Amino acid sequence: MASGGQKRVIQLTGFKKQEKKALLELLLKLDCVLIDTKKYRNCTHLIAKQLCKSEKFLAACAAGKWILTKEYIINSAESGRWLDETTYEWGYKIEKDTHYSPQMQSAPKRWREELIHTSAPGAFHRWKVVLLVKEGDKRRDPITRVLEAGKATICSSQNAGRDITHIFIDDKSFPTEKHLFEAQYYPVQYLADYLFEKEIQNTEVIQMNRFLAAQEIKQIMSNVQLVEMKNAVIKHMYFAQTVKHKSTHIDQLNECNPEVKNTDLSRGTLCILEGLVEEYFFPDVITELAAGQKYCIPPVQLLHSLLEHVLLGNTDAIFSAKLLHILYLVLQLDPPWKSPSVLRYYLDLLQCPICKKGTWSLIEMLVRSCLYCKTICHAVSVSEKVHEQRIVHKTLLKFFFDLVKAEVEFLTISLFEGASSQHQQVMPQTVLLKTFWLGSETSVLFTKHINILADWVVLSHREMNRTNDAFRREIANLLNAILGTVVEYWILSGFLMDRNVFRQVADDLAQYIAISCDDFSIHELKTFICSIPSLWLQMFVAEAVFKKICLQRNIPISTEPLSLQKIVCSYLPALGEIGMCETRKMEKAKKKKIGQWPCPESQRALLMQNGEKQNQVEVLPDLPELFFNECPPLAKKLRAKAEVEVSYAKENGYLLAEEVHFYKTNIKGETALHKACIRNKVERLIQLLSSPGTDINVKDYAGWTPLHEACNHGSTVCVREILQRCPEVDLLSQVDGVTPLHDALSNGHAEIGKLLLQHGGPVLLQQRDSNGKLPLDYVESLPVKQELLNIVHPEETIESFCERTEQDFHSQQIELWLILFNKMLLNFCSVYNLSSPFTLALREAACSNTLPVMANDDSKLKNLFSADWLVDTYLRELETFQKLPQFLQEIPANMIVFSGEQMKSLLATLETMAMANQLSTLHLFNN
Repeated sequence: MASGGQKRVIQLTGFKKQEKKALLELLLKLDCVLIDTKKYRNCTHLIAKQLCKSEKFLAACAAGKWILTKEYIINSAESGRWLDETTYEWGYKIEKDTHYSPQMQSAPKRWREELIHTSAPGAFHRWKVVLLVKEGDKRRDPITRVLEAGKATICSSQNAGRDITHIFIDDKSFPTEKHLFEAQYYPVQYLADYLFEKEIQNTEVIQMNRFLAAQEIKQIMSNVQLVEMKNAVIKHMYFAQTVKHKSTHIDQLNECNPEVKNTDLSRGTLCILEGLVEEYFFPDVITELAAGQKYCIPPVQLLHSLLEHVLLGNTDAIFSAKLLHILYLVLQLDPPWKSPSVLRYYLDLLQCPICKKGTWSLIEMLVRSCLYCKTICHAVSVSEKVHEQRIVHKTLLKFFFDLVKAEVEFLTISLFEGASSQHQQVMPQTVLLKTFWLGSETSVLFTKHINILADWVVLSHREMNRTNDAFRREIANLLNAILGTVVEYWILSGFLMDRNVFRQVADDLAQYIAISCDDFSIHELKTFICSIPSLWLQMFVAEAVFKKICLQRNIPISTEPLSLQKIVCSYLPALGEIGMCETRKMEKAKKKKIGQWPCPESQRALLMQNGEKQNQVEVLPDLPELFFNECPPLAKKLRAKAEVEVSYAKENGYLLAEEVHFYKTNIKGETALHKACIRNKVERLIQLLSSPGTDINVKDYAGWTPLHEACNHGSTVCVREILQRCPEVDLLSQVDGVTPLHDALSNGHAEIGKLLLQHGGPVLLQQRDSNGKLPLDYVESLPVKQELLNIVHPEETIESFCERTEQDFHSQQIELWLILFNKMLLNFCSVYNLSSPFTLALREAACSNTLPVMANDDSKLKNLFSADWLVDTYLRELETFQKLPQFLQEIPANMIVFSGEQMKSLLATLETMAMANQLSTLHLFNN
């Protein structure tokens, strides 16, 4: 241990590229000896980027050396002399908001003080060790250096005496002969556990067990094998993703300006910048920060001043772009996983500069601005640049997504590279965690914030389908990506904490999304599911929708969690049954005669009135049940339901806030436009439509637009005025699939139906409500149906239209079912990486001389690893995957109903995957 006058011998660990280069330049200014090597070399001071289990960190800890943060070098260089080490030592402060345990955080300080107090030469000075790790194993030399740093005595296995205290083993080097050493056996991971997690004990009173029964040794080896196999499975599952993320990370680092140097912001420069902010010279501040060749992490208060300026709409596109450049530079050079203090920096930064209510409040404001052109955190100055502001808000939302995505990518790499480390007790501390989980909520996935995020995703996709708006499409994709990242983080946290969290994704989130999409058309549902970026979430949502389809057709489905066995043995036959059910339904529909209700001439004449000069309500009364369905239309049921739910909606502010508009609303959320259409106040409607900023597609709390209300109440002239004055009116706006045309025809307003068809075209007749009914299904009279159909298809009969529509609908259903099945099957194989050849880690674990041979003894292998949920699951899925050729031969005959390209593609994919796995397995055991 170095004294104040002793020349410091410095080593670094954990630093890379530019950051390491900057520290080396600072060390040149100080009196020290630098040892720049990957191996531990008996330094006096180790400068560590973070707590870790590297060779140098463990060795320095075992030797009782100073292990310090990089700030020790930075501040010493600024002072021109070496400072006192005490406040810079790892363990000087114990962070509560981190996944590192208190024992691990305090280990460097604890061991240094213990060795000084006891005058012991090292943490292992009483150990006499035999290292049973094969020669040539890359772990052997680092382990040896750690043991030597702690002053352990290392003996060879041939010359070991009877006073051996520790025998270190791994699953590949454990001797198969009967000889047993009279000492405790330990896995090599025990070194880190001993230094980091164990409280220091009086070594004089430690009594080592001198003899272990063969059964106990077998149990130890079984545990070692289990750990190795679990790590191998995780590495195999995340191999492709890790390679991709590492490549992306390298590209991002290469994009950084190599001339930018990481330094501290001097007090003088900071005072100048703060003065510029006080004088509102924001462009000068942003230019200085963005153009500087010396990078330093800007103070939160300074960035908040700039962010506030942007959010208030007082900037141009160049200013906003420079601020985003600074934020991305900070993310690249000082990411939130760098240290708990940097994470705190991001949490302080990512909040509204005015309200300062946290990251979620900022994200909520940005989303509501992008979706509804509104902000909710604070009053924004009136600006004519609303669209430009929304673009800025979108870029800030994109930055948040890139940040949490980078966090998940870092966790993926950490899981892949450090799979052998101990399981964490809490979820990894990230900006994502602090945004979507509050306090004790971390045990559940479906928190309030994630619920709202799921609502935003469904709503944005629904709105995207109604309008051809590129901006809305970007926002929908961005929200979808954020939700997918949340799910990926949840899955990774499950692996890190050794918890099976799949069921919460399937039973809670995926089920909720499937129910929320009830009013989607088949095309919308197909597009939405295919747009989900997370393979896990896409797979579970596809299953939830598929199960709902089966339940609607009384097809029994197992309640077991999703597995490959369930997909091929339960869902594949169910797919055939669904196809047969729909085929029989179509054949039955063809035999049914259409339009048998009589239609008296007097009533038909009444229907043909055009009502151009009079109000439709006065001239064309609601048609009797003779012409329209006897059962109450879906629109009436929904409106009655909305009446009951008004009070509930008011209690849940976040629901009401989804549609906030600049004019007043009543308790139902109805605007002046709604009321004018309900009461047929034509002049009032015209006045409102002439006002600037009027949104004709505004919705009440139940989702009804003014056009819906005009169609529902038979306000023909109001409908005509809306169609003539508002080309942007959404004729496909719907509530549970009820469009304005559904509303008009289900209430007997045929004249309004004709107006809508004249403006909207044939697409209006293709829309189905949540009961599966087309608009014409609410008209029982054949002449009336034909009259309406002639407007858009003058040469087609009702019979041919119905047959064509049903055939198209049937084809769309078949395509949807196959897509759902494909997403379940292919995604399942992808997330477990079943179809890829074994990666090196899994191959080594599977071919270990201590494991039963996989190809010859599958049952023994499964029994050996049944105690671990992940390894057990993987081996079961792998076994099922290898039997796919058998399942292909047993595909039920009723699957011939799926004769399209989707089915051919599915079969070809299954055959290719099965063949690839068989070849990889054969290659594995032939080498």
